[in-house]
Amino acid sequence: MGTFRIIQGDITTCRTDAIVNAANPSLLGGGGVDGAIHRAAGPELLEECRTLHGCRPGEAKLTKGYRLPASCVIHTPGPVYQGGRAGESEVLAACYRNSLKLAAEHGLRTVAFPSISTGIYGYPVSLAARTAVREILTFLRTQSTVREVTMVCFDAGTKKAYEEAYREIQQAEFTIRRAVEADLADIQALLAKTTAMMENPDWFYEGGKEFVRTCLKEDETAGYAVTARTKKEGILAGCFLVEIPGDVSYNLGRDLEFTKEQLMESAHMDTAAVDPLYRGHQLQDRMMEACEEEMKRRGIRYLLATVHPDNPYSLANVQKRGYEIRATKEKYGKSLRHILCKEIGTGKPF
Repeated sequence: MGTFRIIQGDITTCRTDAIVNAANPSLLGGGGVDGAIHRAAGPELLEECRTLHGCRPGEAKLTKGYRLPASCVIHTPGPVYQGGRAGESEVLAACYRNSLKLAAEHGLRTVAFPSISTGIYGYPVSLAARTAVREILTFLRTQSTVREVTMVCFDAGTKKAYEEAYREIQQAEFTIRRAVEADLADIQALLAKTTAMMENPDWFYEGGKEFVRTCLKEDETAGYAVTARTKKEGILAGCFLVEIPGDVSYNLGRDLEFTKEQLMESAHMDTAAVDPLYRGHQLQDRMMEACEEEMKRRGIRYLLATVHPDNPYSLANVQKRGYEIRATKEKYGKSLRHILCKEIGTGKPF
């Protein structure tokens, strides 16, 4: 993961690969940080901006830095605040997300942001800070090109708001509980987000997306699921799904030459997803522990898991919990997987 810093200062003096300009849609300069960047960069910046033909709010475009210490300027128009009822948070999130994507596409490793839209556009600083920090941390935790992001705050009050937003995420507390049908939409959204942001999409087993419906709505005896939600806001931060397949052809125990009795006492530690924003809170380990306890209570003896050989994060997590690699085979559309096993309990039902 890259580094995130919050400072008070003048963004036009930052010696980063890129600074972000809270531009207006014309990209032809304006007041506040936009005007300051144009003045510091010199008239050449305006000349290049004229060739870009504007930029819609939430999108981002790149220019040279000219007389600035930064090599490049990323221009992104933020939303004008209208009470929070006009999709402002989505547009603001897109400003940060698209600016960072553009930086990564151009191999820029250090980026400095101003507090977008909190000046004359009227966005409340406390709300804007939460959106900004969430997007920046999520991006830093899902890619390896951009290594440092600095939030450059104009005054002490703005700096304090961003520090509080960062602290809120870093010190978040969670409730781990059994998933219920009402969690379905949130779980499906999290699985989709996790897949989209995964470093290598091949690491993720797509079948888990369909199994969650079975687990929660159709037949709970076929499996078990837990969720991790933030205590303060109830945001879904993670989920873990377990399948109890029984004596079926796709039971992973068949790859390990299990007997029929062993197949009936086995469970697949099927799918784990953690919102990138909350990585570092050991949520996968905590959810896995809760699932293991429930499987032990149900009389399950063998816990089976598959991990892509190139996924060091998941492999380290399951091995830390005592799972051992028993085989490596092509699974799920001829994608190579380690098959790991952990033996628990006695196999006698509760």
